[in-house]
Amino acid sequence: MKRIAVILLMLILSGAFAACASSPGEQEGGYLTKKQVLKQDPTADLLEYDGKVYKTNIDWTEFEKLTKGDKLGEVSEGMAKHVPDGAEIYATNERDDVLIVDYMQVEKRYLLQIGE
Repeated sequence: MKRIAVILLMLILSGAFAACASSPGEQEGGYLTKKQVLKQDPTADLLEYDGKVYKTNIDWTEFEKLTKGDKLGEVSEGMAKHVPDGAEIYATNERDDVLIVDYMQVEKRYLLQIGE
């Protein structure tokens, strides 16, 4: 009985370690690349701005009270897959890690993707 308990414990621990080791961005301590974010979520709505990758459809950002700050620029070819070229990119007044993209009176909030 004791032997079975030890074997089960070892299986559980090895599964937990394997799950942690396959996490994109783990132990990188910096900004995630487009490839890393897409590995985690192949259908992610991404924005590349100033060499950093931002992702939308993050639940808490939709409920957070955020207001547009300074206009940073416009989306150009290759910066985003789900946002048209010419959409305006804004900083937020409340957070440095969230951008607001505005196009045709629709706002999307993009969160900076950072590794663990």
